Amino acid sequence: MKRQRAEYLQPPMRMAGSFGEIAELEYVLTAYFHLRVIEPWDLETIKAKVRKKAAACHFSDDQSEDWEFDAYAAALYRTVCELKHSPIRTGIADGAIPEGEARVDYLTLLAHEGYGAFGALLRFLATESGYTPEELCARPSLMTEEEQTYGQYYDSLLSRVRALLAIMEAGNFTPTSALEASAEEGRTDCEELIAILLRAADEAVQFSTEASFSARCVWPRRTSATDSDEEEIRRRFRSEAMNPLFIEGMAAYGRRGAMALAAYVARSCQWDALCQGLENWMYEALARTYALHPAVQEWMREVCPGALRHLTGSLLAAAQSSRWHVSLKTRTELLWLYRSLEKPQRARRERTASQREQA
Repeated sequence: MKRQRAEYLQPPMRMAGSFGEIAELEYVLTAYFHLRVIEPWDLETIKAKVRKKAAACHFSDDQSEDWEFDAYAAALYRTVCELKHSPIRTGIADGAIPEGEARVDYLTLLAHEGYGAFGALLRFLATESGYTPEELCARPSLMTEEEQTYGQYYDSLLSRVRALLAIMEAGNFTPTSALEASAEEGRTDCEELIAILLRAADEAVQFSTEASFSARCVWPRRTSATDSDEEEIRRRFRSEAMNPLFIEGMAAYGRRGAMALAAYVARSCQWDALCQGLENWMYEALARTYALHPAVQEWMREVCPGALRHLTGSLLAAAQSSRWHVSLKTRTELLWLYRSLEKPQRARRERTASQREQA
């Protein structure tokens, strides 16, 4: 039987994380919640920074600035935390479960999603301090007794889960490595923790025997932070299309990854022509993140110039339409890039034609 070819690829599943302007927005929001408790009389400067960073991240349309500022900041922080813990999962899974750090990332994602023993491990660590993972995710702007936000405390729990799984991965997920992980946590006398880690070792071995990611794909939670189609589109765009982790994962496939990224941008533009779901800043972000980013452009020129040409052509076609009100600077840079890619291709066509005539 002929094997069906995957139309596009998927990097190893991992959490999106915060990056660039979004990471800076998370930082200033955390600073605001701390200063609100410590120095509530001097918050105007940090409020201005929050608004400035929110505008730079294009969150102004997502959350209403007409709200009381505490509610506005809490909604922003909840959205950032939801984005940070979103799985990067675009495409068709077409490969075996990875090993090493990539597998630890994948299993940590399963813990966040509450899957099996991995989710039980996260819940166990949370309930020891009197919380539930759902409570920490739903109200990340609240403060714990240790002067951390709930969001920061949840991140620390995920870090503990990841550290335990990394110890087990080093021992290739055996009962012995599970016991070593519990000893590292200083909990050799805790039967419940040991039982969870032993179950996690069994499930990790089962994952390693799976043919691909497809059978184990986990869909992200939908919370009040993403309760509409428009907000879901923005969340997916930020967690994947703009995310350096997504591009790095695709770059690992080399030429096929470059072609998949070009197809990703082309499909986004074609889909928007029918559904009109992309906003102007999203097109600008696609141009700056892919075609006009120096590192990405250099990599694509090296592994597959044709993919870069196709990607740039898709963006120029969108710029010709009324869907994208492109700036003169961006349009000019895209045109120069496209023409620089056209010259070698035209020369190759002429050389091939002359060789045929001589033959």
